[in-house]
This record gives sequence, C-alpha cells and structure tokens, in this order.
Amino acid sequence: MNMKRLIFLLLILCPGCGGNTPEERSVRDSNPALKTPAGLKFQDMAGKSHDVDTLLRQGQSVALIFWQTWCKPCLREMPDLVKANRRHSPRIRFYGIISGPDKDVDEAKVKKIVARLGVGYPQVRDRDLRLSRGFEVGGTPTIIILGPGGSILYRGHRPPDNWNAFAKQDG
Repeated sequence: MNMKRLIFLLLILCPGCGGNTPEERSVRDSNPALKTPAGLKFQDMAGKSHDVDTLLRQGQSVALIFWQTWCKPCLREMPDLVKANRRHSPRIRFYGIISGPDKDVDEAKVKKIVARLGVGYPQVRDRDLRLSRGFEVGGTPTIIILGPGGSILYRGHRPPDNWNAFAKQDG
C-alpha cells in the first residue's frame, strides 16, 4: 500500500478516534446511585475554606479537576477549563486538585502555572490523598462533575463536550 493511500485511510478512519468515550460522557446514565464521598470540605492553597457539601445542597454543580504540574495532557486542557470556568461560574464551581505529599508537589510551580494560564478557580492540595482515594482517581487528568445532591454526573480524562448539560442540572 502506498503512503498516499495509507494517509487517506487514516484521515477517513480517525475522526472518531480520541473523543470522550461513552463512559466519560456521563456516568449518570449507567449508575445513577453513584455519590460523592461525605464530608467534602477542604482548604485551597490561598487558605480559604470550601464546603462542597453545602454548595451541592444549594443546587450547584461542582467540577473537580485532578491534575499535576508534570502532566502534559493536564496542561494542554487547562485553557479550555479556564474558559469553561469563566462561562459557567457560579452555576458550576471549579476546583483544581493537586494530589500528593509535599515532597512530590512543587507548590511554587503550581502557582506559576496557575498565574501564567489565568486559572481563576481555587487550587486544593490533596496531601493525604483523601480526595483522590474517595473518588478512586487512578491518574491525571481526571475530571469529576458532581451534581446537586452529590451525584457523580461525569467522570473522564478530558473535559466534557457540553458543560451546559451540567450547569443546568436541578437535582
């Protein structure tokens, strides 16, 4: 097979590759009983306290963005997350979650990346991995969207295609 024919076949076959898988699009349809771990309260890197349980009870959705400074896919998707935050806040509250003990996370680098990219949502250190374990996060990037009441509406390695679907959830 010559090279032109191979490239043509790849162009025809690949448009469906690389998108969010059905299980990434929405976990609500496959298991509506999935719930967030109880007691979701934490402090961001600026020292401000956040009570996610209260936000969920008040009818807001919450996006937890698990990322690392060394994770290239995390950094590539961050500008899209910044835009989504600007467009959908406060209906969806965004939180960046950086997991790992102090020896594994360079907070100065986190702050530099956040400033450079104009990230306007709080960054939370998950030093004891409580959040990562509670949500069974196996790697980064991982995005989890919680709906009002605490249901897990979305879980994936890429941002969802339609943030509006989660901003309009009313329980």
